[in-house]
Amino acid sequence: MRKEYDFSKAWRSEFWKHMPPPDQLDRHIKVRITIFVDNDVLKFFKARAAKRGKPPYQTQINQALREYMEGSPPQGKGGLSEHKLISHLAERIAEYSAAKRKKHRTKKSKA
Repeated sequence: MRKEYDFSKAWRSEFWKHMPPPDQLDRHIKVRITIFVDNDVLKFFKARAAKRGKPPYQTQINQALREYMEGSPPQGKGGLSEHKLISHLAERIAEYSAAKRKKHRTKKSKA
């Protein structure tokens, strides 16, 4: 190895211009893992990938997982989004207070 290198004729690569924004880097980095999937699931995605013009089966599995990840409600919400939960609670409170007022009126009219 040389002790010194001459970088006077070096040029900067244009690759850095095509990099995704830093907050989206995780989406563009692939990680090799080993998982076990059911054979019928694997056959399904491989059969779809065998058709002309379709992406490889690993890409299709990744797309299916991404659709689930982005379309699912957050964990621990019991299947209701925050907006639905709040509106459901508001309806129940309104029903409860209306029933309470009605009960209160009937007691006053009897007296």
